[in-house]
Amino acid sequence: MSKADAILRRVIIDAGREPRLQLDDGEPFAIDSAEVVRDVERSTLTNIVRDGAALALPVGARVTLWAGPNVVFVGRATDEHGVLDLLSTESDDELPGRETI
Repeated sequence: MSKADAILRRVIIDAGREPRLQLDDGEPFAIDSAEVVRDVERSTLTNIVRDGAALALPVGARVTLWAGPNVVFVGRATDEHGVLDLLSTESDDELPGRETI
């Protein structure tokens, strides 16, 4: 199976869905849009745009994407422009508090 065949879904969260991003425990802030790509092995958050420009993320930060009142993605920034889902980055033992995957 090629990488292209492994992509199950590419979803663009645009302004119509009221996207907000939260870094670690900070307050969520509005963004223009973001893209979530889900495949067999992992999910990634990319193409995050704020004020018309690509948003640079602090590497290692916990990133939560909200669409309106709903959380649609949670992961860790693997580089300035990409976030890997928590299921792929951490085991239950590494998560703070009582949070589990």
